[in-house]
Formats: sequence, C-alpha cells, structure tokens
Amino acid sequence: MKNLISVIIMGCLSNMALANESSTIKIMHYNIKELDTVKINSGIKDNDQFKAVKSILDSYNIDILSLNEIQYDLPSIPTKEYTSKGLNLDKLRNAFSLSSLSEEVFYPANTGNNAKPMPNGDYYQNPGDALARASADRVNFGTMPSQYSTGAMFRFKKINETVFTDLKWKDFNPKLDLSKFADANGNSLPQNMELFDKNFTDVTIEVDGKELHIILLHTVPAYHFGNMKSVNYKRNEDQLKFLEWYLTGTTDFKVNIKGIKPLKKNSYYVAVGDFNTSFHDPDKLGSIVLRRFYKKSKLWIGDNSKLSFTNEGDGYKKKPSRLMLDYIAYSQNIEMINGKIIHPRFDNVQLGCKSNTEKPKKPKGMVEVSWRERDKICKAFVYPEYKLFKEASDHYPIYGEFRLK
Repeated sequence: MKNLISVIIMGCLSNMALANESSTIKIMHYNIKELDTVKINSGIKDNDQFKAVKSILDSYNIDILSLNEIQYDLPSIPTKEYTSKGLNLDKLRNAFSLSSLSEEVFYPANTGNNAKPMPNGDYYQNPGDALARASADRVNFGTMPSQYSTGAMFRFKKINETVFTDLKWKDFNPKLDLSKFADANGNSLPQNMELFDKNFTDVTIEVDGKELHIILLHTVPAYHFGNMKSVNYKRNEDQLKFLEWYLTGTTDFKVNIKGIKPLKKNSYYVAVGDFNTSFHDPDKLGSIVLRRFYKKSKLWIGDNSKLSFTNEGDGYKKKPSRLMLDYIAYSQNIEMINGKIIHPRFDNVQLGCKSNTEKPKKPKGMVEVSWRERDKICKAFVYPEYKLFKEASDHYPIYGEFRLK
C-alpha cells in the first residue's frame, strides 16, 4: 500500500512539474536589406536574395520572426502596375514557407511619405541613385512611401497591438531644440516632425496563459551621412529613450504624453530590432542610452568577442567594417536560455583588385566572389555560406530562446 501511495504521489508531482514548466519561445530578428515591393512581387524563383534568406530561415524552427526593411505595399507605389495594400508580409510568409506563423503585425512606416515622384508619377526605386536621393523624403528618409517598414509573424495567439507612428517628437521631449539641425539641403526641420522615422509597435501575445509584449523597433541610424547638421544622432537617442521609458517607466527626464503610458511594472516583454548604434561606442548619444538601459533591464549584446557584430560593410574585404546594431532586450522576469548571432564561416583568400594579379589555386570547398571598390573590381575566395549570407543582407540575424519565469 505504501508503495502504491508513493507511486501516486510521485506521479502527481511529476504532472505538476510538467504543468508548471514554461514553453520555450524561439525568436529571430532579421534586418533583410531593402525588401521592396518589386522584389517581393518578383517571386522567390527569380530572386537570389529571397533564396538566400529562405535557406537561412529553413535551419531554424522559430515561433516569432521580426523583419526590418520591408516595404509596406501601397497602390501605385513604386509604379501604377502595383495595386495591393498591406500584403507584402503575407507574400513573404508564403515565399519563406512560414505558414505556421499565422499571426502577424504590419504597419506602414513614415519613411518616404514626402518623397517626390518622377514626372510620370512613378517613384525612384534605387536609394543609391543620385536622382533618387535628391527626390527622397528629407525628414524620414525614403525614396518612396513606407519604404523601410517593420513586420513580424507569430505562432502564438495575438491579443492586442499598438503602434506609434504619428507621435510628435516634441510631445515626447518638450525641451527639444531643432534650430541647430538641418536637412541635407541645409533647410530647417519642421517643428512638428515625428519622433519615429518609421514606427514603434507593441504586440501582445499569449504564452502559457500569460501576456507577453513583443516590441518592434527600427531606429534612425546614428550617423550623419555627410550632413554635419544631421539630427540623426539626437533622434536615435530619443527613440531609444522612448524605448527605455516605455519598458521600464523611466528615462533621464520626466515623460508625460497624453494617452500613452509605459508598460505596467512586472510586465513580460521582449524588444527586438535594429537600434542603429553600437553599444560600445563611447560617444554616440544612443549608445549611452543603451548602456544605461543595460543596467535597468536585460539587453543581449552578444558575447562581447570580436564576433559580436550584426552588420557588415559591402564586399569581402580582409578587414570589413563591422558593427553591433541589432539587439534583443527582455524583462527581468524572463530567462534567456540561448542566444546567438547567426554567422557563416568568414575564412577568405584575397585575390586583390588588379586584373594582372596572379591567382592562387582555389582552396577546396571555396568559391570565387567579386565586388566593386570605387573604380576597381576586387576578388576573393570564400566559402559558399559566406556568399549566401552576403546575398541575403548586410545584417546578420539574431536568435534567442526564452522562457517566462
């Protein structure tokens, strides 16, 4: 009889332990370079970038996927042949075979809303083109409306969603002085400009009967791009201060925005995105906010090694420009089980930028690649996976596994 009672008790305790064990939530964030409407409508069969991204995503069984730099599709943008509205994320879901992530959130960004179309009404499609840049939106950079939007897909039930697109910067920071800044043409900035050049989204999902806030953000770059009076540094700082305030209830000044409150104390949250400033930069204003936020919340910044970077410059240089720009922030009541930046093998053999350079024998398993540096074509041998990741984006995805305490 004692043995029978012991078995029953042990069985009950085992079932209680299973019932109390929280689900593991697998989250990936990926800034996929310039996923515009034209690319998305071309289909995965004819798009090397899509094929590369799908190959990377196929290796992970994710529950939540956050994507930066998706164009929110609008009728007649970039040309009159495009007629859909808000379907680009769904098209990506199908292209990447992510039907299990059936819930989504997708809103148009502010970027490019004041871009000037060509005389025929179409918009310039290449942001690197001189005419396109001359016609771009000077306040919220973009060569066509909603160019750099953010979207996310979820396996979990969506309860609520809130997006901040029209929030005026001065409503968040009344002491803001825009008089010392100017756009790329030297013109003064509008006093009623938005805080977010894109937007800020809070999606509430249900996990194990609890509410989890997923915060999606893609800040303005903390770089001036040749405009020494650029407002980008200050705007990046205040966008990150809003994130800090919204998640923790405080920043370095008192915030009082009509109709907007920070998350309640002890809320579960995970914030992901390209925050566009390096945690380790000693001087950038946004970097200072990140380091302060690191002491109040949990901010995953990689392993602090030389491989802690999520952005890489063009080409396959021996020592490319590399920065940590993408982050995962999460509340104190969440446990991070695993986190990593998804990198390929970076080994390479440089072949130089001169056409008459004697080419060494190609190492086993490598492929030859080329890229332009100013007026020269440079070449190297790299592993196929490195080429794959570079075809996908100038960012590397970040991945984390979490459990609600």
